[in-house]
Amino acid sequence: MDDERAGNSQYHFIDHLIMGLPRKLGSILSQLWTGHALLAKHLHCIGINNSPICPACLQGEESVQHFLLHCPAHHRARQMLCNNTGGRNIDITKLLTSPKTLCTLFRYVAKTGHFHSTFGEIPTLKKTQQREGEQGDRR
Repeated sequence: MDDERAGNSQYHFIDHLIMGLPRKLGSILSQLWTGHALLAKHLHCIGINNSPICPACLQGEESVQHFLLHCPAHHRARQMLCNNTGGRNIDITKLLTSPKTLCTLFRYVAKTGHFHSTFGEIPTLKKTQQREGEQGDRR
C-alpha cells in the first residue's frame, strides 16, 4: 500500500510537471517517462514496427534509455546534454523529472530530430517556463 501511494505521488508530480509545459513538450516528456515514445522498441511491442532495432545506429533496441543515453548516432547532441546535466553519468530519472534539466532535455530532443515527423519543430523551453511553468497556456 505504501508503494502504491508513493507511485501515485510520483505520477501526481509528473502530471504537475507536464501541465506546466506547452502541449508538444508535455506529450514528449510523458512518452519518454512512460516508455511509450515513438521509438522502435515501443512501436515493435505494439505491432507497428517489424523490429525494435534503432534505425539511427542499428546497434541495439531503440528504447528510451538507448535514445537518451547510448545511441552513437546522437553522440553530438548528447555532448550538449552531458555538458548541461553534470557530466558523463546522466541520471535518466533526474533528466525526466527535474524542472532544472527539462530545457536541456528538449534541446537534445530537438537536435536529434527524432520526433520531428510527429511533432514538427520542437519549441524552446524558456527559462521562465522551466522555473515557473506556463500559466495555463498549453499549445
